[in-house]
Amino acid sequence: MTHLPTLRRRIVGTLVASGVAASLVACSSDDDSSSSDATGSASESASESSESSSESQGEWPRTVDSIAVDNGQPTDRTDEVEIPAKPEKIVSTSVTLTGSLLSIDAPVIASGAASPGPTSDDKGFFSQWADVADERGVKEIGQLEPDFEKIAAEDPDLIIVSAFGADAAPDLAERLQDLAPTVVLDYSDKDWTEVTTQLGEITGHEEEADAAVQEFTDRAAEVADNIEEPEQPVQFILPAQDGGVNFMTGESAQGRILEELGWDLDVPGDDLVRKDGNFAGRTDVVQVTDENLDKALTGKTVFATNADESKPIKEVLEEKPTARNAYAVENDRIFEFGGETFRIDFYSAMYMLDKIEEYFQK
Repeated sequence: MTHLPTLRRRIVGTLVASGVAASLVACSSDDDSSSSDATGSASESASESSESSSESQGEWPRTVDSIAVDNGQPTDRTDEVEIPAKPEKIVSTSVTLTGSLLSIDAPVIASGAASPGPTSDDKGFFSQWADVADERGVKEIGQLEPDFEKIAAEDPDLIIVSAFGADAAPDLAERLQDLAPTVVLDYSDKDWTEVTTQLGEITGHEEEADAAVQEFTDRAAEVADNIEEPEQPVQFILPAQDGGVNFMTGESAQGRILEELGWDLDVPGDDLVRKDGNFAGRTDVVQVTDENLDKALTGKTVFATNADESKPIKEVLEEKPTARNAYAVENDRIFEFGGETFRIDFYSAMYMLDKIEEYFQK
């Protein structure tokens, strides 16, 4: 693979030596007619990012924004947290954020974990970066419930906490502040590139964060050149556990990757989407019940996350009367990714690109 941590360090070194910094290139659904303008803007942004990173990367202490917590609950306010020196021992209570920290070579020494299962190893570390965590000696400090005593035993100089999600731990934040500067973040309303950039600014790894995002952008362009474009439009789905199908929109990390490749992402209309349930009100994913799948499953090419490799998604859809006659199902146009793409970070984004290249290689 071309995205090992050592390669990223080489990329960063090359960028620094040449005086060119990698810039954050946002995933966009703009059509190809704007590509030349975007290239010019990216060059200007790269120059500005280089100046900003070189000015701020070595400045300590620094003050960053953290979601304010009141009685163990996140609020809509922010607090300022001062980090006295560049962190050397970071504890992340959020298994979701740990992947992004590892991707920018931040010194993570311990992390919260998920339950062991199809998307994680036996420690609960996500499959896409578990081997990197093992190589760096990252310890597990609790599956789903981070253990305060284990965190304290690591003597961290920075603690990263998620405010929302299954790996949220705002109830611990006030106690953790007594151990080390504690920054509470919300990753649920951000693309993985934005999360990576934010963590780079917090940890003093701005250049590494820029380089990781640029590496993804460059790889996406490379993959687009190496493949035959699949039949359009495309969709990205995840069968729902309680029936129906979840469709990723252009605001999801998965959807943005498909749009980064210049593809037409199709999303069910508002008249087909459930207005209740866990996904009501969300804009990154919409849920469609089985009865409306004949109208919603319109992609000529359908991508899917499958955490249960024992049963292909095509078979799942064939068991649904309203989905079995969809074009993608009848014509074997269902392309699966493993559980790594359930949550997107640098590692899973690169994995997704690798699989797309494998599926559609010229």
